[in-house]
Amino acid sequence: MKSIFTILFILGVVNTQAQVICGTANEGEVVTLTAPAGYVFTSIEFASYGTPSGSCGSFVIGTCHAANSVSIAEAVFLNMNSASLSATNGVFGDPCGGTVKRLYIAAAYSLALPLKLVSFTAQKTGAAQITLDWSSDNEINTSHFIIEKSTDGALFKQEGNVTAHGTGENEYQYTTGMMDNIPVYFYRLKMVDQDGRFQYSNILRVSNNDAGKVFAVFPNPVTEHLTITSTKKQQAIITNATGQVITKILLINGSQTINMKSWKSGMYFIRTEDGIKEILKQ
Repeated sequence: MKSIFTILFILGVVNTQAQVICGTANEGEVVTLTAPAGYVFTSIEFASYGTPSGSCGSFVIGTCHAANSVSIAEAVFLNMNSASLSATNGVFGDPCGGTVKRLYIAAAYSLALPLKLVSFTAQKTGAAQITLDWSSDNEINTSHFIIEKSTDGALFKQEGNVTAHGTGENEYQYTTGMMDNIPVYFYRLKMVDQDGRFQYSNILRVSNNDAGKVFAVFPNPVTEHLTITSTKKQQAIITNATGQVITKILLINGSQTINMKSWKSGMYFIRTEDGIKEILKQ
């Protein structure tokens, strides 16, 4: 039977009222992190599937490391009070064949913000232009949104800043450019409260190559938010393992998310004219 490891360490302040929990698991096992009641994970301080070493607060990447470790951990843990991630090649890919691997994660948590991110999309709206749209609900003392961009899905830098309305429900839009020599961009929102607390959105991926008619899904397996990326507008149908239609959605030329938190665990299939993708809901 697979065992589950959860290791808790309190390191100190990361941002206002934020602390850190760490967890480790050997290959084939599971890291489960649980924040105190009323708190959610706001950032991944460290994540490595491979041969990391060290103790909580001083984790070090080893000679074997899956480059997607941080982005996958963010997709699973951010804005969650409790979540689990399997240390398997099926989740991260195999960064070093023949080597026994392990998974180390350090996640910061703080009090949950009242703000709820209702939707977040990113799509190409011109030859060298990307438009981000998002809507919020229950804004209470919300200060601003920081748009962060990455070209590898791991290292994010600030791209822009949008002032929040601060109350109620609102819609926002931000437009930015893209360079021809960069094949893919990743975006996320840093939602900041007036007292300095913040939370991150899920990560969206936008392809800079319109030549292929493809779509992609991540993270897979998924626990809550599934991101779907398409290079064109097209209809998608999601069914369960028995073929029952769960939902139909219209994909955009870009990335969008669907919330699968309330869906039953198991295998699902998303079908478009470009093919079929399997999705494992944990």
